[in-house]
Amino acid sequence: MIWYGFAILAGFLVSLSDALNKKYLSHLNYPYMTIARTFGSLPFVLPIFLYLTLKYQAYQYFNYTFLFNLSLLLALEIIATLLYMKGIEISPLSLTLPFLSFTPVFVIFTGYIILGEKITLEGALGIILVVIGSYCINLPSIKEGLTGPIKAIKKEKGSFLLLQVALIYSITSVLGKKGLLLSNPLWFASFYFSILAFLTTLIVKIFYPVNLLSFIKKYYKPTLLVGLTQGLMYYAHMIALSHLETAYMITLKRTSIFFAVILGYFLFKEAYILIRFFAVFLMLAGIFIITFLNKIS
Repeated sequence: MIWYGFAILAGFLVSLSDALNKKYLSHLNYPYMTIARTFGSLPFVLPIFLYLTLKYQAYQYFNYTFLFNLSLLLALEIIATLLYMKGIEISPLSLTLPFLSFTPVFVIFTGYIILGEKITLEGALGIILVVIGSYCINLPSIKEGLTGPIKAIKKEKGSFLLLQVALIYSITSVLGKKGLLLSNPLWFASFYFSILAFLTTLIVKIFYPVNLLSFIKKYYKPTLLVGLTQGLMYYAHMIALSHLETAYMITLKRTSIFFAVILGYFLFKEAYILIRFFAVFLMLAGIFIITFLNKIS
């Protein structure tokens, strides 16, 4: 189905955006990478937002429920983006992005804690595979003992940061779906990410010592490149999300961890490629089992 293709395309584009961001801007620091990821996409989402706002008379969407959902979503997204950019700045892509596979694992646990949904055999198997994959991705650390790969997760700060991002994304994926249902998918994508670009840049400018004008003037080419791939990802993400169940869409988008290992190898010559491919295969198998075979009772 074409919508599955959009979800996988979103996964490829987000990994490509991250790789370009790391390649061209990580020598600065993560606040600048955050600006490139958000503000850089503005030229590609703002015009469409303005056009669709007039076309759909979007003022009709602005009610209390929509605005409350939007506020919560933006707050969490900004926190996640800062953690995300710091993670890929300080650690290899093939060691960090695979930890986004924990998002569906967290969804299972939050469903159990909040809603009392029981974890099935299939769900447990999926969780085990994701956890084993996260162990294997740091398998070279086994020379420090059997607990070496586990300790390496905490030691590799980028991996630990992406675990936190995965937890936040387990919440924002649901809030994003609600935003789509309360409005129009394409309009919401352009509106949400335009607002996110302005707010994130403002917060970075307030809390971090960045020179925004100097940065944009000097690095406008890589910023636009990162922004273009990010902007295209936004639309692929929202189109897929508007036609697929949230869990299915997020699972397919998590193929980004596979693309991250490939890009990490070709762009940055990251080591232990075969081990990390095996670990990513286990993680992907786990999240596919959780999504497509797991029957919550």
